[in-house]
Amino acid sequence: MSKRLSELYGMEIFTEKAEHVGRVEDVIVNLEKGEIMQLSLRSFKPKSIAGLDVRKILQEESISFEEIVRIGDIIICKKDPRAEKKRRKT
Repeated sequence: MSKRLSELYGMEIFTEKAEHVGRVEDVIVNLEKGEIMQLSLRSFKPKSIAGLDVRKILQEESISFEEIVRIGDIIICKKDPRAEKKRRKT
């Protein structure tokens, strides 16, 4: 099954353990390779990132496409990127 890139926006993301991660707000694409690199839980629209560091969003609130297990009516990923950040702090 294939999906258009535009269909990914707004899709709900869950972990393999059925934990809700969030919703796809933006998609990072490598145009040279024609590959999706990351799904972001935060939008990169200028108004929404005012004062926020884009690098922080990419590191802490984005999911590498390699972590995606399945895409159907919802997206299943291996782990919640924000949970990983919490574990590192403790």
